[in-house]
Amino acid sequence: MKNLANLLLLVLLLSTACNNNKEEAEAEYFAEDVAPPKSLIAGPMLGYVEHREAMVWVEVASHVGYVYLEYFPIDTPDLRRTVYFENNYTDSGNSQTILFKLTELKINSEYEYELYVDNEKMKLPYVTRFKTRPVWEYNTDAPQLTFLFGSCSYINDSIYDRPGEPYGKEVTIFETMAEQNADFMLWLGDNVYHRPADYSSGSGMSYRYRHTRSLPELQPLLAKMSHYAVWDDHDYGSNDADKTFALKQESLKLFKSYWANKSYGEEDNPGIYSKFTMADAEFYLMDDRYHRSPNGYPVNHTDKEFLGKQQLQWLKESLLSSDKNINFRFIAVGNQVLNPVNDFECYRNFQNEWQELMDFIVQHRIEGVIFLSGDRHFSEINFFQPGKEFYRLYDVTSSPLSSRAFTGLPEVAEYNNPARIDSTLLMEQNFIKTSITGSFLKNDRTVTFQAYDAKGTVRWTKSFHENDLKLPRGE
Repeated sequence: MKNLANLLLLVLLLSTACNNNKEEAEAEYFAEDVAPPKSLIAGPMLGYVEHREAMVWVEVASHVGYVYLEYFPIDTPDLRRTVYFENNYTDSGNSQTILFKLTELKINSEYEYELYVDNEKMKLPYVTRFKTRPVWEYNTDAPQLTFLFGSCSYINDSIYDRPGEPYGKEVTIFETMAEQNADFMLWLGDNVYHRPADYSSGSGMSYRYRHTRSLPELQPLLAKMSHYAVWDDHDYGSNDADKTFALKQESLKLFKSYWANKSYGEEDNPGIYSKFTMADAEFYLMDDRYHRSPNGYPVNHTDKEFLGKQQLQWLKESLLSSDKNINFRFIAVGNQVLNPVNDFECYRNFQNEWQELMDFIVQHRIEGVIFLSGDRHFSEINFFQPGKEFYRLYDVTSSPLSSRAFTGLPEVAEYNNPARIDSTLLMEQNFIKTSITGSFLKNDRTVTFQAYDAKGTVRWTKSFHENDLKLPRGE
């Protein structure tokens, strides 16, 4: 009987312990389940800003039902306007991306905006302001212009990453960038890195965008300045993805949901390409994926296309129609354009189309062309002399932002690239700050490129006067 009593006591104790553990587990589960979910996932991000219109992007949780934004001139805060929820749902069902179009703005004026989610004002630890563009043409000298650009933003996610050393590096570079005084940031592709578990489905790619965009260190940069973007393979689809990518339409839809460019492609030719103007500079945002032929074609194959016929025609005609007040024509593309020894993904490896563009620039005497590129996991400036009497073309590459750098370059033949400008090779995390300064009226404008490391130290500087990018007068 004594043994039986002890046995019953043991059973009772075990039962009590199990019940307690169960209650504790349930308490933790339900406490987590009923905790108020985060409403604001990412943003606000400032998109394009024009003379009388601007765009602000935010991402909120799927449970949010009411979102609006109030904006007003800083000097007259009583002139407050409100723009309401215009949702553009991501397909995962876990969030909503919203684009707020701010209209009827005053030119050359500073504005502030406030975000409200389910009637609660979002208290952000940074200001949310922007300034509309001035009308300087035929009135005064051109304004100074400063912008940042970079590529290859990999944010670690251990569940989906390869084993071994993380591919993503320090993300404090985004905080360094937010400290810069610039008019806008230009993202040059691989802005997110889809993993194999992502690019097999639309919801997988949506998850990757959401995971990257919600990075806390990124938020101040998103709000600090305007943002424009092109893509490359890793934010379009799989590695080296081309026009055969099965989810290309889904990918395009996501890109439009997460960026706030002014336009995308043409009505009869989908894609992300577009253009915009700032001061005496025009920017052509090119799509190097949606219409791209497979890399497997020989370099000089007649069917091998990089931009595709219609986009290339759009670029050529855009260059021809460019305003006479434009001194600098920046062609932004995910891959390098001028590197003659890049055996990976480079526009020059699509020889026929590349040569057609070079010939067009020379034939029509298009001045001020500079290519901006990413992808390579190191930064450099390449040059190309398209004709004896023509000016040098330059391709300024910036990479990586937060992914691993390609430090093995000294061990391969490309290290001795004959087209690289001396002292511009940088094999570590970096971004490039670009400034256009000087007097437009006196024909004395200069573009300066400065490569910054993740801590904000300038690692190299290179400048080109407007005359360096023009044909000799009288030619």
